[in-house]
Amino acid sequence: MTYQEVLENARAVLSKNCKACPVCNGKACGNHIPGPGAKGVGDTAIRNFEKWQAVRVNMDTIHPYVTPDTSLNLFGKTFRYPFFAGPVGAVTVHYSDKYDDMAYNNILVKACADNGIAAFTGDGLNADVMKVACKAIAASGGTAIPTVKPWNLETIQEKLGYCRESGCFAVAMDIDAAGLPFLKNMNPPAGSKTVEQLAEIAGMVGKPFIVKGVMTVSGALKAKEAGASAIVVSNHGGRVLDQCAATAEVLADIADAMKGSGVKIFIYKRVDSEICDLNESLFKNIQFIFGGFREST
Repeated sequence: MTYQEVLENARAVLSKNCKACPVCNGKACGNHIPGPGAKGVGDTAIRNFEKWQAVRVNMDTIHPYVTPDTSLNLFGKTFRYPFFAGPVGAVTVHYSDKYDDMAYNNILVKACADNGIAAFTGDGLNADVMKVACKAIAASGGTAIPTVKPWNLETIQEKLGYCRESGCFAVAMDIDAAGLPFLKNMNPPAGSKTVEQLAEIAGMVGKPFIVKGVMTVSGALKAKEAGASAIVVSNHGGRVLDQCAATAEVLADIADAMKGSGVKIFIYKRVDSEICDLNESLFKNIQFIFGGFREST
């Protein structure tokens, strides 16, 4: 199947919220939500794409002839490639009613595990989303990472119970979802977390804890202070804060600040049809890509 055929098949089942564009650059969906668009004027997703496009791949053909080793070790598990599938939630709202969150996660977790990588599963207001995702993770031998949204503590405790039952090897929290309206409207309200609150959650997890949604050096240092084993540089695709910096613009400073900390650094990026840049001058101290990721040394 060609890439064009993949797009044509996708367009046949997607809702009007996603255009299945040849390149996912944020322009066609603009500030359209539901859908994959960004918040407000909708320029953050576009900026993410354009700043990564500006970074080019260097070529050096003077080296020993070897077969590249793309494998990586993360928290005691070995994977075939240094990229994982990112978490997607509310599939029927944003993309299509062909698959609901449960069906999507069942397919995603198994497909990733069968092909030597791991999936991050999503979360949602429907409690069954996390339950079924964790069942799929258990069926894969724990080779996936459930992603819990920054709910109030009582809800987090409940969802972490499902995570522990799944046998997952790590747990993530997408704190960059803190600006989503349905979280703020909860009673008590959910959303942003203090260092002390994150530290309490990290202690409850009982396994490597990944904090997704770091966009500043100070944020990275606070995540480290809270006990995070890894951070994901991410602005939630521009869906939380309008006119935010692009991930490519902040990655190098965060990597430099975390050097020697032992905290793993992930970068969240939409995977498009072009080559994903791996220029070592930018990716120093970064080891893994989450939609791409590299371990700080």
